[in-house]
Amino acid sequence: MSRRLVLIGHYPPPVILEEGQSLLETMVALDQRGVRHAVVVDKRGCLSGILSIRRMLGEILEGYEKGDLAERLNNTRVETIMRRDAPRFVVGEFGVEDVVDTMARLNIGAVVVTDSDGCVLGVISEKHIAGVMALSSINAAVHEIMSRPVHSLGLEDRVIDALRLMVQHRHRHAPVVDEEQRIEAIISARDLLDLLAAEESLELIKRGEQDKVFNIEVLRIAVGAPATIEPEADISTALRIMRKRGVSALPVVDKNYHVIGIMTERDILAKLPRLMGVEMFYDLARSKLYVARVVS
Repeated sequence: MSRRLVLIGHYPPPVILEEGQSLLETMVALDQRGVRHAVVVDKRGCLSGILSIRRMLGEILEGYEKGDLAERLNNTRVETIMRRDAPRFVVGEFGVEDVVDTMARLNIGAVVVTDSDGCVLGVISEKHIAGVMALSSINAAVHEIMSRPVHSLGLEDRVIDALRLMVQHRHRHAPVVDEEQRIEAIISARDLLDLLAAEESLELIKRGEQDKVFNIEVLRIAVGAPATIEPEADISTALRIMRKRGVSALPVVDKNYHVIGIMTERDILAKLPRLMGVEMFYDLARSKLYVARVVS
């Protein structure tokens, strides 16, 4: 069977940057388009690298802690913080299974699609892969792939606490819990970017008043009453909830709503294909990626 790369993903990528553009321009572009990755190209339109929200947050945190955030946003160039070895796939030469295998093996959230000369055509993210999975009969439980222990935030924590947690642990999500570890809200890297890229926030940063932004209570920008999942639920159930709610992560809770784990799109992509007995098959005719545990 042909292993041609089916056109899933964004074509062209929603955000394409040149190497000399600033961190500030990148923040605004990603915020406006509502995506997690920016593809960086050279003057010919060929791939130079890729930049994620997570990498940007690391640079922002360093700028805040060193006291040069406003200068850093304007003077830091994309080429200095992008990932230069961005995995790419030549359209027509690889299949969806190859993309999933590479993303799982490298634990990355996106790959770039190019022509044979390396010029950028599109981008495929973990969200796109999750979107084409047919998950009606996976026969695998959430607890088999969820991440734990959970790095969570308290009700009185601030934006700076969330930023430090995500950068330190390389996370894009953090549950907000009460004193008994019961779920109250969840905050994502996207929530942080939305705040930091807002005109009011950028004006405060420009005036050197960034503390007014970074000391905002997490609960003011986190998503309250978030969707959750129990550890014994089937992964297919979890993914349907994620699709319906438009989220990329679910806190995993016990019967008393204590947070015991978290399941993200990255967990599905990186861990599910590696579970014992799980097989993968892409149906070209139906444009569906079947991932299921074979049971006797």
